[in-house]
Amino acid sequence: MERYCSLSDLRAHMKVEDQFSEYYPFETNIIEQLVSIENDKRPSVKQILMMYAKEIQQRIKKQQNNKKQMIIEQLQEKLRDKDKRIQQLEFELEKNKT
Repeated sequence: MERYCSLSDLRAHMKVEDQFSEYYPFETNIIEQLVSIENDKRPSVKQILMMYAKEIQQRIKKQQNNKKQMIIEQLQEKLRDKDKRIQQLEFELEKNKT
């Protein structure tokens, strides 16, 4: 029933539900283009595939950047820990000298 209502609203108003568009902005854009009354505004299968290919590449790149950033942050944390340990050892060494 919910699917029927969503599709009916889509046909009547040419607009996707807000909740769907929040979670799937890319897909919303394509769906809204596909239900356009004007033929020339509707993308072809080839155009849709090209849009998806570009979107997937962007998502992969973003994912890789996020992973790199996470690794950088982990390494920075290790460096901070090691710097603290070095300072502690230097302090102990200095203490033992005197």
